[in-house]
Amino acid sequence: FPDGGVARIRVWSVPSELVARKVNGLYSPIKTGRTCSVVSHKEDTIMPSCQSYPYPELSAAVNGGMGVMCSNKHYGEPWHLIQSNLGRDMGDGWETARHPDRPGVLEQNKETGLVDSDLSDWCVLQLGSVASSGVTRILLDTKHFRGNYPESVLVEGCCLTASDDPTLPLSPKLAVKEFESAEWFTLVPRGRMAPDSEHVYDADKGQVANADRPVSHVRLSIFPDGGVSRVRVYGAAGEGSFE
Repeated sequence: FPDGGVARIRVWSVPSELVARKVNGLYSPIKTGRTCSVVSHKEDTIMPSCQSYPYPELSAAVNGGMGVMCSNKHYGEPWHLIQSNLGRDMGDGWETARHPDRPGVLEQNKETGLVDSDLSDWCVLQLGSVASSGVTRILLDTKHFRGNYPESVLVEGCCLTASDDPTLPLSPKLAVKEFESAEWFTLVPRGRMAPDSEHVYDADKGQVANADRPVSHVRLSIFPDGGVSRVRVYGAAGEGSFE
């Protein structure tokens, strides 16, 4: 007052998620933070999926995991997602065709910062045995998917078990009939993805929702479309395994 000049004004604080999201454009890759740990595939990097972990990968095909069904298998089928090795190329994962109802211009939701659309594709995976004490870790890998990775993903779980053995998932033929009425609950809320990277969600870091609930099947939804190389679900296995 009453006039004059100022060279700079600098303000320090912790930005709210809403403010941070407004800065990022659509398809801005997620980085390591409160939501998950993100590790980009590089020649000299030992990826999290290749490191030892105290709990088994229940979703892996070698442990009895299965790719049950999906909404679109234009470029790949769900069983590709549960292979133990790293993806060889994009054809070694699950990729969908561009969603037929996808608009020419994608709009951004101002509140979430994500694509303002519920258009999605999904796949259902069956664990080799029920994660009776809940899921401890979920790993989503977009290896090789650089320009066509999903903008965001949602991971849900349900528990459909065999009537004679609660440690075993319901057989695929019977489970398919139950999926529509099954109680699906969130494991990883819808969030951004990054290209050619492993995204690690750990329950002990508060990154897996409903981590104490038993899980027999997981449903991965991708928005609005795109490709994923691997899905790895870890947890304490039940005594049996489905064959």
